Amino acid sequence: MPTAAISEGLSQSVHAVALPLSGPIRISPQIRAGSLSALIVTVGLVSAFGGGLIHAYLRKDIQIVVGDTVTTRATYKRTVGQALDEAGVQLTQEDEVSLLLPTRLQEGMRLVVRRAVPLTLMVDGKTVTLRSAAPSALEVLRRRHVTVHAHDKVFPSRGVAPAAGMTIRVVRIQQQIIVEQVEIPYHVQSSSDPLTPRGIIRIKAPGKNGLKERAFKITFADGQVAHRTLVGERVVRNPLDRVVTMGTQIQMVSRGMFAGREVLQMVATAYSPYCCPGVDNITATGMYAGYGVVAVDPKIIPLRSRLYIEGYGYAVAGDVGSWIKGMRVDLGFATKGEAIRYGRRPVRVFILHKYERKQASAK
Repeated sequence: MPTAAISEGLSQSVHAVALPLSGPIRISPQIRAGSLSALIVTVGLVSAFGGGLIHAYLRKDIQIVVGDTVTTRATYKRTVGQALDEAGVQLTQEDEVSLLLPTRLQEGMRLVVRRAVPLTLMVDGKTVTLRSAAPSALEVLRRRHVTVHAHDKVFPSRGVAPAAGMTIRVVRIQQQIIVEQVEIPYHVQSSSDPLTPRGIIRIKAPGKNGLKERAFKITFADGQVAHRTLVGERVVRNPLDRVVTMGTQIQMVSRGMFAGREVLQMVATAYSPYCCPGVDNITATGMYAGYGVVAVDPKIIPLRSRLYIEGYGYAVAGDVGSWIKGMRVDLGFATKGEAIRYGRRPVRVFILHKYERKQASAK
C-alpha cells in the first residue's frame, strides 16, 4: 500500500509512521496526543507556505503601452502574446510589439504596441500607399528597401514618427561641377583726330574679346536645377582694346549756293511708314514719317536740324534708328516701293541750320 514518509526533525518524540491514503487512520500507540497535534499544525503551515510561494512565483506585474495609453496590470500568463490577449489588445498583421509574442513574461516587463498607420510614399517618381508601424520615417524607407543618401532630403525629417495619412517624400539631391566659358568684352579707346573730317572714325586696332572660365556647383533636386553656386573662375585670355580715332575737322563748302555750310560725306539708306516691324508713321520727334523727314545719329547731326541731301532734296533731321549710327542717314519716303528703289548710296549732306538745345530753351 502506498505511504507518505514524514522526515525526522519535527520532534524527538515523533517517530516515522505510515499513513494509509484511504480507509480509517490508525494511530500508533507510540505517538502521544501532543505530538500528533504538532504534526498536524506543521503539515498545514508547510502546505500554506508552499502555495503562497507558487502564487507569488506565477504572478507578474507588467506595463502595456498602446499609443498614448499606459496600463499597469498583474497577470499569471506565461508569454507576451498571452498577456496581450488577456488585456484585450487585438493585433493586425502590420502592428508591431516591442517583444516577440512567444517571449516568456518577466516581472516589470514593458510591452509597447505600435499600431500600423496608412502612409503615402513618394520616391524616384513613384507614389506608393502602404501601412506601417515603423517608429520613424527613415525606418519606413529602410523597410521598403529605399536607399537614402547623405545629401537626399526626406520630408518630413528622417526621425519623425509616422502619423495616419502622412506623406513621406524623398527628394534626390545630386551635385555636379560644370565649367562655362564667358567672353570678356574689350574696351574702346578713342581719341580725336583734327586732320580727319568730322564723323569719320578710323580703326587703329579692331579689339578682341577675352575669355574667362567660370566653375559652378549645380545642385539638382529630383533632376531639376535647385541651386547654382559660383565656386571659381579664371581668365583664359585677356581682352585686347579697340583703338579708334574720331575726326574733328569741319569741312566747309567754299563756293556755290551752300558756301559757308558744313558738309558731311555719308551713306544713305531709305525707309517708309510701316515698311518693317517696329516702324510706324510717327517719328522720335513727333513728326509724321515720310518724304523730307530723315533719321540721323544725334551725335553727328542734332535732331531738328535742317539739311540738304544731294539727290534727295531738303529735309529735317526728325528721327533716329537702331542701325543709324555714325555717318549714316536714313531717308524717308512715302511708300515702301520708293524706299526699296532708292536702295543704298553715298551722299553729301549739307547742314543748313544746326539745331542747338539752348535755342529751344530760349524760346
